[in-house]
Amino acid sequence: MNKHLIRLAETTLLMLEKRSWQSIKIDEVYNKIKINKKNLQNKVGNKRDLLRNINHYFDFKLRNIADSIDQSTHKDMIFEIIMMRFDILQIHRKSIIKIFEFFKIKPQELVFLLPSLIESIISMAGLAKIPVVGIKGNLKVKGLLVIYFSSFLVWAKDNSESLEKTMTSLDNHLDRAGKLLSIIKI
Repeated sequence: MNKHLIRLAETTLLMLEKRSWQSIKIDEVYNKIKINKKNLQNKVGNKRDLLRNINHYFDFKLRNIADSIDQSTHKDMIFEIIMMRFDILQIHRKSIIKIFEFFKIKPQELVFLLPSLIESIISMAGLAKIPVVGIKGNLKVKGLLVIYFSSFLVWAKDNSESLEKTMTSLDNHLDRAGKLLSIIKI
């Protein structure tokens, strides 16, 4: 992720601390960081691209810290990695909640972010050394996406600093998914 895309994501997140997603215009963000829109137009040309850029920014931040996790079971490693992502989201909580509120009003807009979120799930699985090839790998990606969304819904309501409710929810979902995967023989 280049420095312009990082600044674009960070500036958008800062603007969201004070304003709603609906009120932000892409040209305003470009003007604020003093970058010509044409320089990044093929990567970030509209507000949906801004959302994808924010998601890529979180992936970038996660990759930079994920090497600190201990090698352990797949379940423990994916738990740690997803919680690291929630820690990153927590830094920008106010902004993320505003984006979430927008998706509650216009859930159809989430469809445009879904491919980027699936890339994030694949990346997190890779960081946890979870193979995602073949039918079983495809099931793991879809399962992790559902687990991430379910845990995100808990995180959105979890106002504690320790994110205890989020951790408990994530751990329970991962336990159930592990049991289900052990039953499925593909």
